[in-house]
Amino acid sequence: SRLRHFRDSLTLAAMGKIKTTASKEPMRLSADGNGPIEREPGPGGNDFDVRMSGEPDGVEAARKIARIVKEKGVCLTEANAPFELLCAAHEEAEQLWEDGHFKPPLRVHDDRTMLEARLWQQALHDEDKVVWIKDEPGLSSMKALKLLAGNMSDFAGGLRDFLQKETGIVFDRFGKAMLSCYTGDKRYNLHIDNPHACEDAPLPDNSMRLTLTYYINPHWDFAADPSAGGLDVFLTNPSETPSSASDAKRASRLRVAPHADTLIIFLSERAAHQVVRTTGPTRWFCLTLWGLLGAAMDQAPLKMQPKRADSGSDDDES
Repeated sequence: SRLRHFRDSLTLAAMGKIKTTASKEPMRLSADGNGPIEREPGPGGNDFDVRMSGEPDGVEAARKIARIVKEKGVCLTEANAPFELLCAAHEEAEQLWEDGHFKPPLRVHDDRTMLEARLWQQALHDEDKVVWIKDEPGLSSMKALKLLAGNMSDFAGGLRDFLQKETGIVFDRFGKAMLSCYTGDKRYNLHIDNPHACEDAPLPDNSMRLTLTYYINPHWDFAADPSAGGLDVFLTNPSETPSSASDAKRASRLRVAPHADTLIIFLSERAAHQVVRTTGPTRWFCLTLWGLLGAAMDQAPLKMQPKRADSGSDDDES
């Protein structure tokens, strides 16, 4: 199976293994008005739901992950990649940053790309500069990143049927993987990748159904700033979309540290999330892949046209 292939092809090197422990501290309220943190990383790393190194059967692992996503809306997984591969991917990401290959995620040059930019604005709102993992002149030095992106696609493909059975979501293709970098003194926005079902949704269905985010940072250190550049996932009712991202803000949170080999799987239409504030020059890299529904992709431009005509040029981004 694809899950077995992913697990077997990413056998964890002993030197890279990170043992994690769940936080035993009580849930605590946040000073920023967000809901309490229910789970968070400890000195050993993240509080994983599933560790692929401990799953002898890929099919059963897929079923387990799908059940967890149904129950919680998100599954935190230790993907079991070799430490050497993660280090190579991180070095490639650093080199791409130093060489100036990170660019704005969407370039608007005609009506079609303008519609795409508006349609994807929620999911990409915090992405100032990214690298899309694809074959492109000048970007040949991405062997490790391309391998990880391919394995993420295979992994998600192996989950597809089980997720459809458990949650009802359907996706039939993937977008290109996106390499992000979070750095500097910055706060990030709470959002839902595909908020079309929210009560105040300003945009139609952007086709995103499943989000996978994978961190590749071997330099993570709990003693420094354990969560900066990681992710808060707000644990709302996983069977429905929050009425708005701001409404989801009051829910308890799963806090995820951005350390290497951490894979977050969540429902693009239902899970509100927020990158944890960064400070200082340290760079935190992650790969993101979306499972998409082709029929929704085809309908989106048609639905955008009346939105554009009705809203005019003074639209507020939400």
